[in-house]
Amino acid sequence: MKRPNSSLVLTGLLAFSLASCGKTNHASDVKGHFENSTSAAAKAYVNQQTIAPEWAPSQAVIVSSALMDSYGREDLVKAIVDAGVESVWVAVPRGSSTSTNTSTFSSLRQILGSDMSHVKAIPEAASGSPTVWARDWSPLGAKTENGDIHLLDLNYYPERPSDDSMARALESSMGMTRVSLPVYNEGGNFMTNSRGECLMTTRVTDANAEQIVSGDMILSASQIQGYYKDFGGCKKLTIFPRMPTEKTGHIDMWGKFLDDDTIVVNEISDATLGYATSSSEKSFAKMIQTFTNQRAADVAALGYKVIRLPMPLPVQGNYRSYTNSLLVNGTAIIPQYVDDGYADSEERQNYETKVASIYSSLGYKVSWIPADELIAAGGAIHCVTMQVPK
Repeated sequence: MKRPNSSLVLTGLLAFSLASCGKTNHASDVKGHFENSTSAAAKAYVNQQTIAPEWAPSQAVIVSSALMDSYGREDLVKAIVDAGVESVWVAVPRGSSTSTNTSTFSSLRQILGSDMSHVKAIPEAASGSPTVWARDWSPLGAKTENGDIHLLDLNYYPERPSDDSMARALESSMGMTRVSLPVYNEGGNFMTNSRGECLMTTRVTDANAEQIVSGDMILSASQIQGYYKDFGGCKKLTIFPRMPTEKTGHIDMWGKFLDDDTIVVNEISDATLGYATSSSEKSFAKMIQTFTNQRAADVAALGYKVIRLPMPLPVQGNYRSYTNSLLVNGTAIIPQYVDDGYADSEERQNYETKVASIYSSLGYKVSWIPADELIAAGGAIHCVTMQVPK
């Protein structure tokens, strides 16, 4: 496979301009936002661990109690347990009981039965209730050469301190090593394979371009790459443009590694465009079609095999994406969009047949979970789960 020579690849004009203008060209003179840690403590872990790819064997998956309380998605927890993980770690508010015999877990107990023994409640370290977006606030699981698991704790939104405390809670409750990094990025905006080829979007350069709270560093794209290289084993880092108008800016909304050499990228077909009910809706969908076609070409130019996944019509801010799935122990848990209110709902079975065929062709067992409410809130299955490697 052809590989780019540079360790940092900026793909597209948008990525280049955002990574090279204004405050992103230099670091501030502050010491860094290390979240109850220090730069000196972090340095002890330079080149000591490599972030595991999503499909690596998983011992646990992290979710939030909000997944059950707010969205009633106990079926997703069951699908995760059925995929063979040892544990599902559920973030609950600080001060909550660690017992799973509370009312929060009543429906889950009915669904899981004896498998409820796989579920562990973990109170967050800061006051507040966890949001459902476990992918984004969870630490990244990384492995050392001798097989130890380290948790890479990146900075999350400052206005969500309870979410941002989860890595510290895991450090305390599970006795795991936490490595704090002064970089703002969410888990939905990061992907890697086993060769340390890491992907994200300009959401990361946006997030690190200004000092949000005292102690924040201002980081350029190359400085961000340095942190991922030194602490996460990223030998190459590619930063793509973020999807226009999609509020998260995350790569998992349009692309995904399925193995070391294969990346799936969304594709809006001309037939799907035909379901648009207005000229403005069609124009908007064509913009997303163009964006995903450009990203597929970029990914192919990096030497990867690109497979296009059908993408339903994006309407009313809902970017229904089948790349927003969870790969865990050989199972692909894929979002299913069952609401009949979409203009292209009659195409749902065709979409699902193609999607299932693609995941299956790469050796995955397919499991579907309805995700209409989640995607309306801005995410799907990948966004609400984070795997922890064995």
